[in-house]
Amino acid sequence: MRMRKFILTIHLLLSLTLGLFVVLTCTTGSLLMIEPEVESWMHPVNHEQTPGQVSAAVIKQHADAANPGFVADRIEYPKNDPFYHVHLTQANNGKENFTVYADPGTGDTFGKVQTDRLEPFATIYQLHRYFLLTSVIGKVPAASLVGILGIALMLMLVSGIYLWWPGLRKLATGFKVVLHRGKLIKNMSLHKTVGMISIPFLLVLALTGTVNAFEKSIPNWVGFKAKEEIPATALQSKSKDAAALPLDQVEQIVKETYPKSKVIKIQLPQKAGQSYQIGLKEGLSGNGSSNSTLYMDASTGSVLYKTDPNLAINFYNSWRKGLHFATWGGEPLRIISFFFGMTPLALMITGLFIWRIKANARKRSRNKSAAGSAAAA
Repeated sequence: MRMRKFILTIHLLLSLTLGLFVVLTCTTGSLLMIEPEVESWMHPVNHEQTPGQVSAAVIKQHADAANPGFVADRIEYPKNDPFYHVHLTQANNGKENFTVYADPGTGDTFGKVQTDRLEPFATIYQLHRYFLLTSVIGKVPAASLVGILGIALMLMLVSGIYLWWPGLRKLATGFKVVLHRGKLIKNMSLHKTVGMISIPFLLVLALTGTVNAFEKSIPNWVGFKAKEEIPATALQSKSKDAAALPLDQVEQIVKETYPKSKVIKIQLPQKAGQSYQIGLKEGLSGNGSSNSTLYMDASTGSVLYKTDPNLAINFYNSWRKGLHFATWGGEPLRIISFFFGMTPLALMITGLFIWRIKANARKRSRNKSAAGSAAAA
């Protein structure tokens, strides 16, 4: 009984002192999960996709021809929309750059891709990631503060499981919502049911959110480097003066060498001697995008180096954000995670009702006792 009272006190104190901040973090994180869908609704691409599939070489040709003085240096394959994204850099000095759309059916380029976050999501991200405190205390301390909130949320969830646990024989009753036995019972049953259904998702979000907050510190704590080191030889082709292979030939070599991999993007060499860098998706990618980079000799097509997606640090970097923002499961999982990420708001509301109803009941009891004592005197 003492243990339960202690756990209840911890749960209550954390909820009352940090609950609003936790809810704010979870709510903004949930909104970020549906950012692509909201952005496509707020800022639609006014272009109808043409049926068919041209090669990346054709897309580069169209992009270069349509933008004199600029050269395409990166081609990103369709991801959040059905179009290629082609990054162009000023040919002479590289000071100016921009990204355009390319129709996959014709290769024609159009419009400009907004590469920066638009409002309101730019502010929502800063609120979720740093609580808008970067200009006050800096990025690292602000992110650490959010990480502490993640730890507090995990403690709330674990203590909630302990307080909810009805035993194996009465397990089904723990998920029963009672609506017609007064406000206290109704809010308690809602609080417990919503909490237990959402806890598996919320624990993953809280844990990965905490990991992301300390993303650079955790690898050092366990003796890892923050990212895989790429050897200098991977960035330079062996035949520095030879002409680079055509882009369609590069695509064919990748397809034949790694038939089970999906090309996500291609970084083209801009100077003599530079290598091709091809982003690949191998197996299930945690971040929903490329999880391996292939470095190819631009003149011979030989593989200079390839990162390993199963290397501990690469696996960590891929999945810590992928699990947190549910990018690994596509749009359906992100929509589901959005709703579960909003459940702390419901838990806060029902929790406050429970706390207030009990506080009022204790107050009435004290007043009744005081009135009885006065009458007896």
